[in-house]
This record gives sequence, C-alpha cells and structure tokens, in this order.
Amino acid sequence: MKKIFNLLLILALAAGCSRYIDSSDVTQELPLQPPIPIGLKLTHLAEGVSLSWQVSDTAAARSFKIYTADSLNGRYVVRDSSQTFSKTITGLSAGRNHFFKVSTLVSGGLEGPLSEAVSTRPGTLSITINNDDKYTRLRSVTLAFVVPVAAILVQASEDPNFVDAHWEDFAPTLSRTLSDGDGVKRIFARFQFADGSGSAGLISDSIILDTRAFIDSVYFALPPVPSPGSAMTFFLLAGETDGSAEVSFPGLTRLVLYDDGTNGDLLAGDRIYSRRYIIPVNLEVAGGIVTGKFRDAAGNNADDRTASALLNISRAPEPVTLTAVAESSSSIRLSWSQSAGSDFASYQIYRHINGSVSNNSYLVSIVTSRNTVAFTDDNLQANTPYFYRVYVYDNTGLFSPSNVAADTTPVNLAPLAVKLAVRAQDLSSILTWTANNDNDFASYQIYRDTVVGVTETTGRLLTIINSQTSTTFTDTRPDTLKYYYKVYVYDGQGLMTGSNEVAAP
Repeated sequence: MKKIFNLLLILALAAGCSRYIDSSDVTQELPLQPPIPIGLKLTHLAEGVSLSWQVSDTAAARSFKIYTADSLNGRYVVRDSSQTFSKTITGLSAGRNHFFKVSTLVSGGLEGPLSEAVSTRPGTLSITINNDDKYTRLRSVTLAFVVPVAAILVQASEDPNFVDAHWEDFAPTLSRTLSDGDGVKRIFARFQFADGSGSAGLISDSIILDTRAFIDSVYFALPPVPSPGSAMTFFLLAGETDGSAEVSFPGLTRLVLYDDGTNGDLLAGDRIYSRRYIIPVNLEVAGGIVTGKFRDAAGNNADDRTASALLNISRAPEPVTLTAVAESSSSIRLSWSQSAGSDFASYQIYRHINGSVSNNSYLVSIVTSRNTVAFTDDNLQANTPYFYRVYVYDNTGLFSPSNVAADTTPVNLAPLAVKLAVRAQDLSSILTWTANNDNDFASYQIYRDTVVGVTETTGRLLTIINSQTSTTFTDTRPDTLKYYYKVYVYDGQGLMTGSNEVAAP
C-alpha cells in the first residue's frame, strides 16, 4: 500500500501539481483550487463605487471576499463579501486612492488566492447645465462636469439608456443642443476614467427650456371714487411663475407687481401678478392707458399688453382756508378763501360744538356760488363755543375739508336804551329817538298807554321797526286825551330795554 501511495505522489509531482495532502488514505479526492477572480472593473456611483469581476469556473464559486488597501503593495484587509459577481462599496474616503482585490470561496470554505489589484479615487461626480440655472431660453447649453479622477471619455444624452449616444474625448465643459419643445430637459452622463474605471449612467441634471413668454390679460380694480388716499389693485395674468411683471400708466412709469402673496397679492404662485396701490396726493389721470410688461424667469420678454378699460383718477379740490369771528352773542361770521377748481360744485359748511367737526356734523348751509366766500351763522346760543369746517365739493363728488375754525359767542347783554322824544301836532304824536348801534339789534317796538308807566305788557303795541337806522314814527291819536309812549329795543335773542317815557299832547 505504501508503494502505491508513493507512486501516486510521484505522479502528482511529475504532473506539476502544487497541492499536497498529507494523508495515508489514497482514496481521498483532492479539493479543487478556487478560481482566481479576473477582469475586475470599478464603476463610480453617486454614493460610492461598484466593483465587478468574473471567474473561469462559475459553478465552483460559492462566494467572494473583497479586500482593500491604501496602496498597491499595502496590507489588504477584508472590506466586504458578496454572493454575486459584484458589490457596491460605500463609505469610502473621498479624494484618497483605494485598492481592491477579490478572492473566491468554494464549498467547504476554502478560499483561493487574491486577484490582481484595481484602484480608483472616489469623490464628487456630477454634471451641471448652464451653471445650474433653473431656466434657459436657448436650446444651446453648456455642460460642466466634476469628476474624482482623470477622465478620458464621456457620453452625454437626454436618453438614460444612451441610445445613439457616442463616446467623445472628455473636456471639463461641453456644448449641447437640447431637444425641441419647451419643458423640463434632463441630460445624463457617464465616463471612462484613465485608471480604467467608469461611471454608471445615473449622473444627471435638468433645466427648463422656456423659449417664449406671454401676457394673458391686464386689468385693475378701483374703489367707487378713485382719489388720492384710496386703494386700487392692478393685475397681470401671465402664463408662468417666477417671472417679473409691472404696469405703467400716465403719472407712473413703473409699478412692480408680485406673485408671492405680498403687497396685496392674494395667492403666491398662481401666475396672477398683482399689487395693492395707494393713490398718492396730486395724482390725477383722465382716460389713462394701463400697460403691462412681463419678463419670464428664462429671460423672455412678452409683448406688452394694455388693459381693456381706461384709468380715471380724480384729484380732490384744493381745500380753502377758513376764519370764524363772533359778531354777537347769537351770530358768528365765517369767511374763507375762494376755490380755484374748474369743476367746483359747492361749499358745504358744517358745525359742531367741539373740535371734531366733519361732514357728518350739522350741515349749516350749502353755497353753490364759487364767488361767495362768506356766511353769517346766526340764531346761536350766547356764551357758547362753535367749531366750523367748510368742505369744497367738485362735480365728481370728491371733496376737501378746510381747517377747523372756531369762536365763542359772547355773553348776551340787554340792548342799550334809546332816548325818546315826542312832538304833538293836532292829533298826531311825532316820535323820534336815538339809534341803537348794538350788533345783535333785532327791532324797535313802540308801545302806547293812557296812563303813566307804559310797559310791553300793559301798553298797546303800535308798530315794530326792524331797521336799525329808522328812528321816527308818527302816531295818530284817536282823541284829545293825553297818551304816554315808550320804545323798546329788542336784540336777536329776545332781550329788550325800554326807553324813557314821553307824553303827548
């Protein structure tokens, strides 16, 4: 038996076999050497690298071990394992060279020799279109690449399967023409690197091709009476978001509109650009054309569009300056500057007993003549402050208030008495008296009686004279009896003072 074993051993050595089994059991089958992985290939991925390989005897291989080292002749340590002929390896340090070897494991756990080494340097792998712009209005674009190692070839295509794409010499930037038709365009890229590695076709970037802009409509919303201080809103309906819109009209060359939910815009991103606008003082527009302009995010300018309605903004009349002077205990004299408005309608005088007078206060009078610039407010209470404002109205209903003017009526004093004299002539009594010069004069009232002590209650009222300058009256006596006379002076608030008493004949 030992001779047979020695013979087999000699034959095995003669055949160049490198395996040696120290066993006296000549019937034991020698194990096969695990096949060495060949054709190792590295492919760069966004999240790491993919390592793939082949073996000569796929049936014998049960699994594989992946080794890494930081140099070609460095110490290789197990990094991972795989049941297939490839492995995605993540967590590698970017910017550093990594070396990879693979071994095969067969049944029983026997591991074969390590393969030849392959290496690469993981890192950023990207493509950007037009410096990562969101939009372009031109089909011609520039591609920029970032690669972790030196590249020699590149393919770039809108087709993720790279159908009909061809390899070309790598350059950091390349020009491409996008496919026709507005919309999102995505370009995919893959590379062949100088170290023998490549990349998967998962690197891509997108851009929106937008070759035209348009304005659907321009319009505005006005208050019932658009005038300085009131608010209006302008609108421009465009076909896209992210653009810039504005309107212009006589008196305003540029008013920026918004589509971001601010400045009066109701809803962000609804393609309706709008702006709430407070009409400034002194702006007046008659039949103004409102013109809208729009430039989209890609830089396309739409044709200008005008609103279908004309813009009319009226300017309120200039306010007048008011003064108030108390003339008596029952009257205040008002005077104001004349309105210069060509569409003048009226002066409206308002009064209140405190300084908050407005056109909701008591309406004293309406003056429709532009040339009438004074008014006396009478029948007032004595010793009372009164506040006034004059509102100037135009024919469109716009108005402007004057300043507040005020004065206080003085305390009411009884009228100054007059001096009465009488001259008898036949049956006539010719009465004369001195004039009363009080500002609140109302009337002279002449009384007669047949007894001494004439009063306004016991005597007979002969006449009432409302003219302050009329100071004579002739009474025809009914008989030759003696009659007694008195003149009472009344003011505007009913106070009175009697004169001296005279008799005739």
